Amino acid sequence: MHPPVFVDVVVDPHDGLEGTVMRWRTIPDAIPRTITRVRYEPERGPEGDWLVVAAFADGSRRPARAVEVEDSSAGTATLIWGGDHGLRLSLGTHEVAEPYLVLSPDSVLD
Repeated sequence: MHPPVFVDVVVDPHDGLEGTVMRWRTIPDAIPRTITRVRYEPERGPEGDWLVVAAFADGSRRPARAVEVEDSSAGTATLIWGGDHGLRLSLGTHEVAEPYLVLSPDSVLD
């Protein structure tokens, strides 16, 4: 078993989000991966299967990343993070900006 590593999530403040700096401890042997869809219910917008991408200050969008982390309230959860402008999630005509997400492992669809 390999020792846990840490994931630092740093999101710069911009029009869509406040700045955020968080550190998460991965579970032992967790392997970060790219993802494209999550089951999600935003504060404003419908619940559903949302597309998710990493957003960057230069306007580019790349695949979001996910890894299993320790969560004091749930035991194990999946951290989803993106670029220096966080995440962008879309479902139809709806788009939501989030700095990061912590979801149950079964909420990550691919």
